[in-house]
Amino acid sequence: MLEAADEVVSKALASVGIQEFTASHREFPDEHWVLIQVPIGQLASAQALVKSLEADLSQVFSSGVEIIVVVRPAAEVTAADDATSDSGLARPEVDQLIQLLEARSRTSDALPSLRYVEDPRASLSVVSVQRHHIVYGRRGVGKTALLLEAKRLAENAGHVCVWLNAQALRRLAPANAMLVIAERLARAVVARAGDSGGSAFARVEQLQQEAAMLLGQPVSSADAASAFVARINEALRAVLREDLLRAYVFVDDFYLLDIESQPEVLDYLHSLTRDANCWIKIASIERLTRTFEPSTRSGLEVPHDATTIDLDVTLQDPRAAQIFLERVLGDYTAAAGLPTPRSIVKPDALSRLVLASGGVPRDYLSLLASAIVEARKARSAAREVGKEDVAKAAGGAARSKRRDLEQDVRDSDAPVLIAFFDKLASAVKSAGFTYFLARVDEPTGANYDRIGRLVDLRFCHLIQASLSDQHKPGVRYEAYILDLSAFADVRLKRGLNVLDLASGTWTLKRSGTSGAVERLDGTKLRDRLRRAPMVEVGETGPAGVILHSEGERYDE
Repeated sequence: MLEAADEVVSKALASVGIQEFTASHREFPDEHWVLIQVPIGQLASAQALVKSLEADLSQVFSSGVEIIVVVRPAAEVTAADDATSDSGLARPEVDQLIQLLEARSRTSDALPSLRYVEDPRASLSVVSVQRHHIVYGRRGVGKTALLLEAKRLAENAGHVCVWLNAQALRRLAPANAMLVIAERLARAVVARAGDSGGSAFARVEQLQQEAAMLLGQPVSSADAASAFVARINEALRAVLREDLLRAYVFVDDFYLLDIESQPEVLDYLHSLTRDANCWIKIASIERLTRTFEPSTRSGLEVPHDATTIDLDVTLQDPRAAQIFLERVLGDYTAAAGLPTPRSIVKPDALSRLVLASGGVPRDYLSLLASAIVEARKARSAAREVGKEDVAKAAGGAARSKRRDLEQDVRDSDAPVLIAFFDKLASAVKSAGFTYFLARVDEPTGANYDRIGRLVDLRFCHLIQASLSDQHKPGVRYEAYILDLSAFADVRLKRGLNVLDLASGTWTLKRSGTSGAVERLDGTKLRDRLRRAPMVEVGETGPAGVILHSEGERYDE
């Protein structure tokens, strides 16, 4: 169908002398959008064809789907050979790169990523199987991009797909959230039926209309909602069958729902799709998510009802992170007409970007855009982005991270987390380090949970998940580094042990000294991490921090 549509577009444009163009398609409920890009000099000619194109394309697609054609000018891209001119970061291709980074680094159903680059930490073949999945990861780590690519593949295979963002459901009672999802799913199934007069599809359509009617009434009672779920589940099972029709329900940013109501919402979703060929794919942040409530046995129980996919590898494998992130960035530089990322960013600055972003793709891309701006401000004839430009950009990103924290956690929790981080960062830096340990072989408490939430919110980053104690058998630690924004302003403090990255390898430098940078190959990283101060992870008050030096840990 899409090939036939592209042929219609090609013939129409050729009739007015337009040979070079690109066409892409986006589907929404009852709408199909065709986005056409042509050279700017031929924009007017193409726009004059919009009405006739919409009429011709409506003959290609099923009835009841509105066709909307949008014509845009193609970006003027300079050839790669010309991109090596002497204009440095002032060249127009760099302006184009900044625009792409700012517009496309945050993915959504309306604006997918520039091109999906498969992360070795997440397999599309796994997330696409007939199984309920919960994809965990920090903000910007690639959860949405993964689900969007899975959705695209499912749509191309002819399956029914429904996409929702929990932002639109967060103020609804669980029963009404279920009605929204049920109505959307039923509507999508009915749309796939076309002109079918089958009673099974008619039953789904009847319940879709009932769900829409119930949404206009006061909050449904639990009994009424349960009765409706039972009826629509029966109707969906009649049409969503193996080898007949398959459906997927994607819910992004699930952590935005109130954590107390999350198990109930998932329980409704599970009941809605039970024993039907319909699969739930959830994207969320693990420590802000509760999938199952044991006391009521409500929700999705892992691993019995659903499988989890964890994208949070953080900085445990910085070399793999750097390779992956440069692959992602390479698509952006190519689209902007630049040869490679290294044509405008120094190698050590690319390593610094991995550290500053904590391995999070969205932060990596947005920090580069800010670093380019910082380089231009600092040097009128800047040719490349350097390490210090990245450090300045990271410092400027601290304010937006705090805003994210306030949005993602409860109002009562946000001040406690911010106060804890400020005290933690101050204590670690005062001890002369940018990294610290947390003991995990004994019961943990409030502070361990706070550290974990700070990792989710990108204020700290995990370096090693299991570090043994060389003097005490059985004692194990986790090693963390403060986000670069927390110590970019103290680089000149003499004697600060600063971890950094160089081509995917950890290095150590004592700030304010003339000593050489030490590469932490092999066991050297482990040995250096063992000397870091340890944060007490038990209950220490509302936001207290107790720090033990290496020597204090062994005092009897």
